[in-house]
Amino acid sequence: MSTAQRLHETIAAACPIVGVRLTGASSGAFDAAPGATGPQIAAGNAALAGFDWSAAAHDAWLNLRQRSEANSTLDASTVSAAKLYRATAAVLVDEINLLRQWLVAFKVEVAAAATLADLKTRVAGLPNMPDRTLAQAKTAITSKINGGGVD
Repeated sequence: MSTAQRLHETIAAACPIVGVRLTGASSGAFDAAPGATGPQIAAGNAALAGFDWSAAAHDAWLNLRQRSEANSTLDASTVSAAKLYRATAAVLVDEINLLRQWLVAFKVEVAAAATLADLKTRVAGLPNMPDRTLAQAKTAITSKINGGGVD
């Protein structure tokens, strides 16, 4: 994304315009759209005068734009990447919930144990939490997508 695009968006938010042009490294101009009123043109000139030409301002604008695009993609019901992201997140949430359930069960067993030997027996009776493989993750994600729960 260019500085010219950022300048265009900044001025267009204040005044209807035909376009903008950069006239130097840190200067520009705009052409007001036919029918733009005097106050709108004045607002456009104020936006141009207050435009921050710094690299930091441009980087911040790009970051906000990317955040907005990412949120739009994640919320889009017709974008395949959005379904993938939501399915991946859903699988991660499922895994986190399994771990949380195990921790709750562990706490119950610790609280109920009367002796160290009793605790060892109780903890040994808890279900194992085996490692997950990439193939299992892919299968789980595919199942979330195919199940329609992330549409």
